[in-house]
Amino acid sequence: MEKRKIILDVDTGSDDAIAIAAAVLCEDIEVVGICTVGGNVEVKNTTDNTLRVLECCGRGDIPVYRGAALPLASTLQPWGLQAAVLPRTEGKIAQEKAVHPDHLPLPPTQLTARPQSAVVWLINTLLESEDKEITLVPVGPVTNIALAMRADERIIPKIKEIVLMGGSHDTYPPTQASEFNVWCDPEAMEILLQSGVKITMVSLDATGHACLDRNQADMIRAIGTSPANLTADLIYQRLKASAAEGDREGKGVGAALHDVLAVCAVVHPQVLTEIDHTSCHVDLGHGYAYGETVLGRNYKFSPMPKNCYYAKKADSRMFFDWLYGVLKE
Repeated sequence: MEKRKIILDVDTGSDDAIAIAAAVLCEDIEVVGICTVGGNVEVKNTTDNTLRVLECCGRGDIPVYRGAALPLASTLQPWGLQAAVLPRTEGKIAQEKAVHPDHLPLPPTQLTARPQSAVVWLINTLLESEDKEITLVPVGPVTNIALAMRADERIIPKIKEIVLMGGSHDTYPPTQASEFNVWCDPEAMEILLQSGVKITMVSLDATGHACLDRNQADMIRAIGTSPANLTADLIYQRLKASAAEGDREGKGVGAALHDVLAVCAVVHPQVLTEIDHTSCHVDLGHGYAYGETVLGRNYKFSPMPKNCYYAKKADSRMFFDWLYGVLKE
């Protein structure tokens, strides 16, 4: 099997870290480079965390490029939804900090990001690549990719596919309408959805099926390698945060590894068990639905062009078997 060339775009907190480890260790994937963006934590920390994960995996050869610290537009209005919601959700933010600490539980690293901007590197790398050679895998806000598309549209036909983690239809943290990655930069996501590139959206609905429990974390811990130990630690951390929220571990559902499912889907698309080819756009109205991913309600007769493969469910057993196998190799 020929290796799938990908560029990861990450806002490295806990599930991003496992996604990076899985991607760089998977023998079916070639990680061309990694771009970082502000999201779960500040971009300086997402960059540092990414470098720490690469050192943990013995893959300091993979270049890392620091990207956008802020979204395209949503922070330009201080009265906007984020400013209105964040001060009233201190408990939720405390929980997010528990899931995504500023620094991962790894030693500091001497690895450094490359001096080139992530956006500039994306443009140059895609322009120099063969057509349809590289798949983009953003698992955080998609600001870097949107900026690159706006800066040089010649990269658009170069992209093989975008497999992203984001969007929601039935599940909506952090607001009653939107998923976090889209909510952080709704305008950027809409730029991608209007680009004409094939997009597979691994939504929050699908990632709810990619949950691991403590027994599975123990199995990963038993592998004994540094990446496996990191993965187990982060699953335990996410289980603890979920239990504190009161709706996951106690029911045996486990901790969702959202971003990791997107990486798995690149090489094993069959892990996504229910996919709708539909129209999808983002609400940009700056109201209560700001950042909502709006799907075509009538898939067969909608006049809107179908621009997205929207994943609703996933095969949890296949997902775990793949992750365990990658970490054990």
